[in-house]
Amino acid sequence: MQIAEIKFKELIDRVDANFYVSRLATISELHQQYQNLGDVCKFPRAKTPPRELYFKTGIPVIKLKNVTNYFLQLKDTDYIPESSYKDFFQPKTGDILITATGEGTIGRVGLFENKFKCIVTAEVMIVRPEKINPYFLFVYLRSPHGRFQLERYARGSTGQTHLYSKDVALIPIPRPSKKLEQEIERFVKLAHQKKKQADKIYEEAEKRLYELLGIKKLDLDFEKTFEAQSSEVFSVMRYDSEYYQPKYRKIIEILRQSKFKVQKIEEVINISTKKVNPQNNPTHKIKYVELADINPSTGEIESYSELYGYEAPSRARMAIKQGDVLVASLAGSLNNIGLVPAELDNEVASTGFFVINSENYLSEFLLLLFRSEILKKQLEQKTAGAIMAAVPKSVFGDLLVPVIPIQKQEKIAELVQKSHDARKKAKELLEEAKQKVENLIE
Repeated sequence: MQIAEIKFKELIDRVDANFYVSRLATISELHQQYQNLGDVCKFPRAKTPPRELYFKTGIPVIKLKNVTNYFLQLKDTDYIPESSYKDFFQPKTGDILITATGEGTIGRVGLFENKFKCIVTAEVMIVRPEKINPYFLFVYLRSPHGRFQLERYARGSTGQTHLYSKDVALIPIPRPSKKLEQEIERFVKLAHQKKKQADKIYEEAEKRLYELLGIKKLDLDFEKTFEAQSSEVFSVMRYDSEYYQPKYRKIIEILRQSKFKVQKIEEVINISTKKVNPQNNPTHKIKYVELADINPSTGEIESYSELYGYEAPSRARMAIKQGDVLVASLAGSLNNIGLVPAELDNEVASTGFFVINSENYLSEFLLLLFRSEILKKQLEQKTAGAIMAAVPKSVFGDLLVPVIPIQKQEKIAELVQKSHDARKKAKELLEEAKQKVENLIE
């Protein structure tokens, strides 16, 4: 239990006691030593395009999901027509983007350092630095102190939490020396260069995979009208029309036409059923991976929870080891497919994953294969259920994969590894910059 004392004149329009309990210093002390964010930044407002404006090509739209814990990820997003571009907010280089709503997504911080056309929706707060170095501000807001302040100013109840610019403007910001600002800027720019390098290498790996399978172009658009044979319907006993979309048949045709043998997953890949119950050892600490811990654009496990056994949720059951590939089974998370790194060897993942490995595939190649449209579209088709649609365990093993000789996988797997190494280095640079900011505060 913590007790906080606050003067009446220092109260704002908040009556929840936790707001006035600070982890680092009292609010009055912080405001004496620091400037408010609103004194050095502007807060432009964005608006969200209506659903009918979203398409598969055009101008990229930055949403909540595109602002991650480290970098902006624009690979998996929606688009609006070029003709509507000027009707919405366009970020500028140096803008800070903060996720401003949602349970578990609020308070993520990104830096817009890109130089291409895109827009931002209203669910992402824009902070435009005017009298402070944007690179320093980005790192500060990602630091424990900045993160604490963002969490502290969030309003609302469970599932309906929001950040408002009038509150974020009150966040106290330290004023570093020009030398430190420039040093932080150098680290962040280097990190973004490494990240761009990682993206380029990963794209090359994807390109080589499709070339290996003889795929020049994937035309998998949604078709409004199509037919399905009654024999096909009765063979799988699925009566939802989406299941019979022609794009799913095209995937199977592409696999059949490749120069490689095609087999069911269960015939060439091990689908692990090994489970553990952390609550049987309540004082032992585990590292626990959930669906949201995987970067849907890169396949990296970017975070995890460290919990005592007695704290573990009932879904923390899947035993994982280094080199395993985690494949999300829930319909809304099918891009969350990740590779287990060394630091998560012999740890625990959610039952929302299929855990797979194989002697027939290199781990990095298997990751890329499952992250390709060839496998993701099969997963998408097999989802079933109304409220929490998911891929049933009974049909996961029936998915089809090309059986490719190991020697043909090696170069592609090497590219995936190089991509992950470059992105890891980028994160290390950001963490080093964050440590310098923390040293300043301390």
